[in-house]
Amino acid sequence: MARRAAQDPEPVDPPRERASDAEREDVAAMLARAMVAGRLTPVEYSDRAAIAQAARYRDQLDGLLSDLPGFVLHSSHGSDVLDLEAGLGGSITRRGYWKVPPTVRVRSWVGRVLLDFSEAEATTAVTAVELVTGMCTPTIVLPEGATADVDDLRISAGAVRDETVHRRERGDLHVSVRGRHSFGDVVLRHPVRGRWERLRALPAEAPRSVARRVTRVHRPARPDARRSDGPGR
Repeated sequence: MARRAAQDPEPVDPPRERASDAEREDVAAMLARAMVAGRLTPVEYSDRAAIAQAARYRDQLDGLLSDLPGFVLHSSHGSDVLDLEAGLGGSITRRGYWKVPPTVRVRSWVGRVLLDFSEAEATTAVTAVELVTGMCTPTIVLPEGATADVDDLRISAGAVRDETVHRRERGDLHVSVRGRHSFGDVVLRHPVRGRWERLRALPAEAPRSVARRVTRVHRPARPDARRSDGPGR
């Protein structure tokens, strides 16, 4: 009897990844926000929060968020994290095209911090920006249609200046700003449109006075203009 050909070995499932305390706390916080948004009932939140606190593996935590749009558990290590750190008075700037991982960690003291997502490529629908900053004004620029939250951000001797467009549902990109910041404001805004872009955005039937007013606001003063002290002079 012919010997049977050796069969390929059966694929082995990858080992399950252990969950960390920080990941369990992140999931519990996301479940709380989902309840406030009306996606979970108080009973559902209580049941899932208890499971999250007792979870040993990451796939158990993932299952608690699978039916909640926009809520994703991010890994806390490896290529999923971008660490941006500047020395005292140093500058951190990301603008133009750059690839955004699920988590961006920023550490800066007395230095400029600018994260411009308007032309960036995000690898996930939700990006966490973790701040450990002070004595500066971190500025986060979101593309039109993107949303943000600062639910897990702690600020001392400062405030959040949120100039973004708020909506009930999360945008295609959602930035969750968390961590701690002291002695300065945190600014969230959309890209600043130039003068001509604002003029083009005016409706066609807008009164001419409106267009003239917009134009005058941004018209530089003539350096050779003479001051008038009264009629006839």
